[in-house]
Amino acid sequence: MRNEKLPTILVLTSVNPHKGPAVVAETAYQAFLHQGFDVDFMCPYPVDGHPEYLHIYNGKKNKFGLLFHPIVLMTKMCNRILKQMGMRQQQSGYYFFYRKETNPPIPVKHVINSIRKSYDVVFVVFWQGMLSFQTIEAIYDKFDSQFYFWCVDYSPMSGGCHFIGDCQKYVTGCGACPAIYSKNEKDFTHFNVEYRKQVYEKVKPIVMGNTYMMRFYDRSYLLKDYDRKMRCLPLVDNNMYSPRNKIFVRQKYKIPENKKFLIFFGSQSLNDERKGIRYLLKALSILYDRLNNEERNNILLILAGRNIESIKDKLCFDYNYLGYVNPIDLPDIYSMSDVFLSPSVNDAGPTMVNQSMACGTPVVAFDMGTAIDVIKGYNTGYCAELRNAEDFAYGIEQIFKMFPEEYQAMCNDCRQLSLSLTSEKAFCDNFLKYYYKYKK
Repeated sequence: MRNEKLPTILVLTSVNPHKGPAVVAETAYQAFLHQGFDVDFMCPYPVDGHPEYLHIYNGKKNKFGLLFHPIVLMTKMCNRILKQMGMRQQQSGYYFFYRKETNPPIPVKHVINSIRKSYDVVFVVFWQGMLSFQTIEAIYDKFDSQFYFWCVDYSPMSGGCHFIGDCQKYVTGCGACPAIYSKNEKDFTHFNVEYRKQVYEKVKPIVMGNTYMMRFYDRSYLLKDYDRKMRCLPLVDNNMYSPRNKIFVRQKYKIPENKKFLIFFGSQSLNDERKGIRYLLKALSILYDRLNNEERNNILLILAGRNIESIKDKLCFDYNYLGYVNPIDLPDIYSMSDVFLSPSVNDAGPTMVNQSMACGTPVVAFDMGTAIDVIKGYNTGYCAELRNAEDFAYGIEQIFKMFPEEYQAMCNDCRQLSLSLTSEKAFCDNFLKYYYKYKK
């Protein structure tokens, strides 16, 4: 397969790749680059330290101009008016980044004019603040590229929601959207679904997702009968995310010697409901009650993210709060920890599960997202029943009470599974299989 000419690729993403989860876009770019592809990377604005990355706008002047784009301005104005009137525009638990597919966040011509050459493949990662299906259609019309949607949320199957909560409207084609308190079966979410259906039929993108996301796609109005779905595992930079010397990094972070078992949890926001914070707090409380005083004193929580104020009084164990952590520091934090907790209850990932395993650190997660592919059925951690805090606590306790030999074997299995399933070569080989299958 590798003897054939490799396709040229444009990785397209809306978020600075050095900010939080957006690093996955750059990880994909680096994987293609290291595996010998001719690949470019594009996002809305310049990225510090990477003059080779393509961008649509040059710094603050154009960014300021985008702020006052009529669509953006109108949305902000409506939000402000509704708030002042005591009305809610969008229900909690749902996430819309924009409304109509025909009103993309960045004008289509700005995106098109920034793509200076044709590519065999356009590889789309993050959409918000940049793309809509109208943009995708326009790029296809001009360049006739093969598209890949690397799905990190539910947007490709919905009428606008990137996170759907408990809504089942995606099964019937949206409309009467509960996120916006709509009773209209023909509201903009239904319009979006019908428009997206037309674009899917025309562009025929390959929709990528893990086992968890495929369960949703296979039930959805948009994708249940769609034949270009590609099951894929997350991609991890196994050179960056690799085991470090536990003693050294614990000294670096001034971890007290009496703290023998470090439990790490991290999220962009420590009060995000999707990340299962209330289940985490309950599980930690259950664990605390199951341990004696000596065992409790051995444990230290390592917390990373914003907004700790809302939960710190509910933490029963001693903790170190690191605040926002630069991705470059994460390998040290995973490596000094004995277990990483992923209590997410509505998430396609999270990527941190795979990063932790690459560093040789076992994971306790709920039965959802990427955990289904890399924990369930493997000796890499514990996969708890979804939203069952008691089962989650049981998983932590099992790892805490392991014999050293058992625990080390689990750490080794974490690293080996990461190398075999989420490496750059595995990712690119899987990509090429689908590229040649659907190549025009």
